[in-house]
Amino acid sequence: MSYLVVPLLASVLSAGFFGIVWLRSNIVSTEYRISELENRKMESMRETKMLMAERASVLSMKKAEKRIVTELGLAFPDRKKVLYVDIRKTGPQRASVGLNQSEVR
Repeated sequence: MSYLVVPLLASVLSAGFFGIVWLRSNIVSTEYRISELENRKMESMRETKMLMAERASVLSMKKAEKRIVTELGLAFPDRKKVLYVDIRKTGPQRASVGLNQSEVR
């Protein structure tokens, strides 16, 4: 009977050892996945905060633009009514209405 117990005991011990090693490796890989997911979560939260700040900035600019137009009566200029003047030149200058600065000579 002892010739059956020793191999059986050895196989049970080796199976238990490999089971513990397998379980530990799964725990470590799960910890790595959790860490990666936490990093993604932090990055997503950072991106969300940046987008919320950008949204607040855009909304405040729209409010300011609306207030400027309604209360002060100002408006953005029409591209055809813009007057370009080259300030680098001295002396008499020519100005042009509705032309780009590169077209002014």
